[in-house]
Amino acid sequence: MSVEPLAVDFEVTPQTIRRDLGVLCDLGLARRRHGGIERPLGGHNLGHTQRSMLARPAKQAMAAQVVAEIPDGASLALGIGTSVVAVAEALIARRGLRVITNNLQVAQALSSHPDVSVQLAEGQLRPRDLDVVGSATVAFFTRHQVDIAVLGCGGLDAEGLLDFDPEEAAVSRALLRHARRRILVTDASKWGRAAMCRIGPLTAHEDDRNHHASLRSLPSHHPVRHSLPADRHR
Repeated sequence: MSVEPLAVDFEVTPQTIRRDLGVLCDLGLARRRHGGIERPLGGHNLGHTQRSMLARPAKQAMAAQVVAEIPDGASLALGIGTSVVAVAEALIARRGLRVITNNLQVAQALSSHPDVSVQLAEGQLRPRDLDVVGSATVAFFTRHQVDIAVLGCGGLDAEGLLDFDPEEAAVSRALLRHARRRILVTDASKWGRAAMCRIGPLTAHEDDRNHHASLRSLPSHHPVRHSLPADRHR
């Protein structure tokens, strides 16, 4: 994006645009280039604080849709990511839930819920992401079998789900293998992001071009809630 066209579109001065773009770059949400900004390079994810600021209304709307499908008394595995945190915040409407998670923000969001049992996974703390990962975390999820797993991802492509770190991807695969139902919560901006670690397929049919095309056509940060196949992770 370039400064001058943005100034014209928003009917403000170029100086105002430069100041606002500078804030985005300072937050790690964009990278400076001559005359404007561009998307940051792939290969690593933003920190939790930066990600939590992105598309919050869309995440809240998506979370409401997910919670509408979760019955009282269900057992849940909630993975990492700010979209999953939004789901946890919306679970105030449910009762008798049993939740396992490696997401510290999920545990915090549910800590004041009057009728939810939360068990936090062991593992290696990642302060930047406010979660735990590693072999102990994978083993924790492997010891359980839940009704519903809710997870996010770092990227999407025609082959399926991606993430930025092999330990993140390993934890997500463990969630997928040990849940009777799986729900992906993400948004259309994840399509084509250069995350390098494969989690698993998005659909039961890897050549489902119509579904992939519909994802590509959605506007950035349009919420995407998708039920993942069971048989491909057994």
